[in-house]
Amino acid sequence: MTVTLRRWLLAVVVLACVAGIVGSRAQQAEITIRIAFLASQDDEDYIGAVAFREALRQRLGDRVAVQIYPSGQFCGNERECMEALQSGILEMHQTTIGGLAGLYGPAQVFDLPYTFADDAVAECVFDGEVPRAMGEAILQQGLGLRLMAVGNTGGWRSFAMTERRITRVADLAGLRIRTLPSALEQEMVRELGASPMALPFSEIYTALGAGMLAGTKNSIQDVMGMKFDEHIRHLFVDRHAYMASFWWYSEQGWQRLPPDVQQAVREAFVALAAATRRAAKDREAPALAAFETGGGTIDYITDAQRAEFRAATAPLREWYASRYPGDWLRRVDDAVAACGARAAPTDPST
Repeated sequence: MTVTLRRWLLAVVVLACVAGIVGSRAQQAEITIRIAFLASQDDEDYIGAVAFREALRQRLGDRVAVQIYPSGQFCGNERECMEALQSGILEMHQTTIGGLAGLYGPAQVFDLPYTFADDAVAECVFDGEVPRAMGEAILQQGLGLRLMAVGNTGGWRSFAMTERRITRVADLAGLRIRTLPSALEQEMVRELGASPMALPFSEIYTALGAGMLAGTKNSIQDVMGMKFDEHIRHLFVDRHAYMASFWWYSEQGWQRLPPDVQQAVREAFVALAAATRRAAKDREAPALAAFETGGGTIDYITDAQRAEFRAATAPLREWYASRYPGDWLRRVDDAVAACGARAAPTDPST
């Protein structure tokens, strides 16, 4: 027997043993929770899923087995994942706001550009009453989805460009910019004078390389993590949207859980949200530094530029209100104001 063959057989035996251990644990467990998402293991979603698993293990030991399926291993696209979640085949999945828009259009209120001043305000709003009320509204519509937590998946959206350096609204005129399949995101790009092109996240790299796009609305973590920097040369850090990650539990699956497990799952979701937010913040500065080291240019939005871009996209508020009548816009505005006041530094002299 050759050395190579011996090594190959040893690898097979090790893999079989690992598979047997994992399978044995799942069989011994009273409950199995499957978590699936499209992002890779080098992503905030995976970090959050691992934090959820560890938190649940601390509370329930081996009663619950948590299986994590990244990179589309369980479901190959957003539609498949949501259908699996709704049918109860899958227990947990996450969506962006843009991804949720196809099921519940009013959720796009959270993607109105330049709504959140910083992480503190965004986290305060997403931990508050408005997302909880929206989650309840979605559940009452019979969509089979129970909102459990809102984390972060990538930081903040900005403009990442191949050739054109952005310093003013006019610089975007006529350029093709990738967006999510979200009507609001596409309308935002039009308001700025550019042309939107809705593409799945997995197709951005190829589209950039083929010259189909002049840029994309993504975070610097996405740019570096997916190697978009091989085509992206300029970054305009305007942080126009907080990349919230809505984590869902299948309603069918939820009703199968005993009350004590439901409570442990709720607590584990708190750990998940905190882990994703912490990871997004920790990864931003190194990603920006690596982009600059690779020869990329970075322009941070100024107060004057922010005022110009806010004015150019202001009609989106009316666009939203005309399509989704109700009080979601007012409620978000009120929450942002309250959270902004809470986050503002106090004057020690008063």
